[in-house]
Amino acid sequence: MPHDPTAPYDVLIIGGGFAGLSAALYTARGMKRGVLCTAGPSRNTAARHTHGFLTRDGANPAEMLQMAREQLAEYDLPVIEAQVVNITGENNAFTAHLADGGTIRARKLILATGVQDILPDIPGLQEEWGRGVQHCPYCYGWEVSDQPLALYQPGLAGRNGVQTILYHQKLSPDFLVCSDGPLDFTPEQRHLLEDLGATLIDSALAQVEGTPEGVRLYFADGTSAERAVLYSHGERRLRANLAEALGCEMTAAGIKIDPLTHRTTVPGVYAAGDVSSGNQVAFAVAGGGKAAMQAAFEIYYDDLPAAARA
Repeated sequence: MPHDPTAPYDVLIIGGGFAGLSAALYTARGMKRGVLCTAGPSRNTAARHTHGFLTRDGANPAEMLQMAREQLAEYDLPVIEAQVVNITGENNAFTAHLADGGTIRARKLILATGVQDILPDIPGLQEEWGRGVQHCPYCYGWEVSDQPLALYQPGLAGRNGVQTILYHQKLSPDFLVCSDGPLDFTPEQRHLLEDLGATLIDSALAQVEGTPEGVRLYFADGTSAERAVLYSHGERRLRANLAEALGCEMTAAGIKIDPLTHRTTVPGVYAAGDVSSGNQVAFAVAGGGKAAMQAAFEIYYDDLPAAARA
């Protein structure tokens, strides 16, 4: 039976990164009428490689996303380049309002809106992000193991700071640690870190410069050091305005979801990807697929005749 083009979509997916495209593919293969809205680049755009994704280890994430779009184009699921600015309605009767004035009606929502990395305002840090500056030793660590590495993180202090340094320092015996000024560790903590191979720099990081081998770090006291990679952790800002406006419960990590179904606390609304859990491409793809399958199953159950329901 052909779809009624005037009827609401079964599923509206918001976000065109790995989680959103995975959700779109699973929606289409689940024989549900879906639509994907996306606006702006994926978080992974700056990275040259993605790692830990089975059969695609080391692939360029931008090329992976483009291939995903090309494969999705074989299905009858439109991709709309538009920003969703507001959502009204409720389960089985949502209306998404777009920045261009258009609207999209859908029975279920999958929020795959991601996060934004807000980096400290240090010259060169943003320019080298995804290249000589990395945020995750799982995403990019094996490649540079045993090379001269560094960690820049404001507020490093105390036992938590020691644990953060040791988590990264396992990559290399030549590991430099710096912040925005003197590191706040006790003499005992300093001895522990130095005995394990960490070099503690109490002068503030002033500039990052890309080199053919990695990065050169310049410090406020006039010294410098060359490193293969600088690990840096900026603010991880959730793109969760829509979720909050819908009334989804939030946690410090993101939108609260049921880990098995990816349902949020709002009926008919699902979430996947960095905005809800995880920080890896593999997790985002898995989450998008799970959310789409559960949304399709919920639609199936909603449409069951009363006599067929449990």
